[in-house]
Amino acid sequence: MVKVAHVCTTSLSHKILVDKLNILKSKGYDVHIISSKEGYNSELMKKYSFTLRFIYMNRNINVKDDIVSIIKMKKLFKKEKYEIVHTHTAKAGIIGRIAGRLAGIPVVIHTSHGLPFYEGQSKTKYYTYRFLEKIGALFCDAIASQNKEDMEKIKQYAPQKPIYYEGNGVDLHKLDQRNGKISKDQIDLLKKQLNIPSNKKVILVGARLEPVKDHFFLLDGLRYLKENYNQNFICLLAGNGPLKEEILRTIHDNQLEDFVKLIGYQTDIYPYIKLADIVALTSQKEGVPRIIMEAMAFARPIVATDVLGTRELVIHNETGYLVEYKNVEELAFYLNLMLTDEKKRIEFGIKGRKRVEEYFTEEVVVDRIVRMYNELLKKKCKN
Repeated sequence: MVKVAHVCTTSLSHKILVDKLNILKSKGYDVHIISSKEGYNSELMKKYSFTLRFIYMNRNINVKDDIVSIIKMKKLFKKEKYEIVHTHTAKAGIIGRIAGRLAGIPVVIHTSHGLPFYEGQSKTKYYTYRFLEKIGALFCDAIASQNKEDMEKIKQYAPQKPIYYEGNGVDLHKLDQRNGKISKDQIDLLKKQLNIPSNKKVILVGARLEPVKDHFFLLDGLRYLKENYNQNFICLLAGNGPLKEEILRTIHDNQLEDFVKLIGYQTDIYPYIKLADIVALTSQKEGVPRIIMEAMAFARPIVATDVLGTRELVIHNETGYLVEYKNVEELAFYLNLMLTDEKKRIEFGIKGRKRVEEYFTEEVVVDRIVRMYNELLKKKCKN
C-alpha cells in the first residue's frame, strides 16, 4: 500500500479534497492529510476515515513561521516515511515541497489550483509569487494543474519538470444522493427563512469574500440590472472573508439591501444551489471553480466571467453565459436574459449536467492522479 501525504495550508481546504482522496483511498492508497487546524470542520471530517496531522502554516509570507513549519513538517515526513508527498495551495506548496525534498521523500508533487500570480495584480505581488513558485519547483518531481491554460505558464517557470493535467471534479453519486434528499418543503421553508417572495428569481453566488472573487463587479452588475432591466430577483452571497464589511457598505450605498443578502459560509451549500434559478461567479480568475461544477451537477445554468479556469467549465450559450470581466453592462444583460428565459435556464442546466458527467467527475480526476503516481514512482525506481 502506497503511503501518501496530501498537504494543504489550512483545514478550510479539506472540503475540496476529501471526496477525491476518498476515491484514491478506495484504490489502495494510505492517505494522510496535513494542514493547519484553522477552519477545521469536525462534522465534515467525521464522515471520512483519513489520518489527520496538524502543523501550523501562516497563510502570509513570514520567514520565521515558514522555517519553523518546514522543520516540523520535515520531521513528520521522516517519521511517517511517506512514499509520496502531494501538496496543494500556494503556501503549503512551498513549505511541503521543501520539507519533502529535505526529508528524502521519493516523490514530491504539487498541484496548482490556480496560480497565485496573475494579470491584474501589483507588480510586487506578481513577481514575488512567481519567484516563490520557481523556488517551489526546484523541490519537487512534477507539477499538476487543475486547468489546461495554466500548464503553459507552469512550463515557463519550471521548464525541466513534467507537467500533468489533473483537472477537477465532483462526486456525482454523492451529489445526486444529496439532491434527492432535499425536498420541496425544505426549499419552501428556506425561502421563507430568507424572506424570499415566491415570485422572485434567485441568483446564488458562492465565493469567499476576497478581492480575486470581485464581488464589487457583481454588485455593479446587479445595480445596473435593477436600474435598467429587472427588479424581480434576489441574489444570495454565500461565503465569508475579509471584505465582508466593505461589501455590506457597497450594498447599502447602491440601495441593494432588498436585492442582495449575505448568508455567510455554508457547510451545506446544496439546498441553496437547489433553490437557485441561476448560479453566478464574477471572479478575476479561478482554478476550476467547484461551486460551478456543483451547480452544473444540479442542472443549474451559469452566468460567470470569461476568465481562466471558469471558461474551461462553462461553454458560452450552451451551459451558461460567459461575460467579459469588468463589463458591467454585459453582466447585467446576460443576468437579465437568464432570469427572464425559463426555457434557456432548463436547456443550459441539462447541457451543463451532461458536461460534468463527461469531463468533471472525481473518478476521472483520480484516474489521472493514479497514472501520474505510477509514472513518477516507476521513474524513481529506474533511477
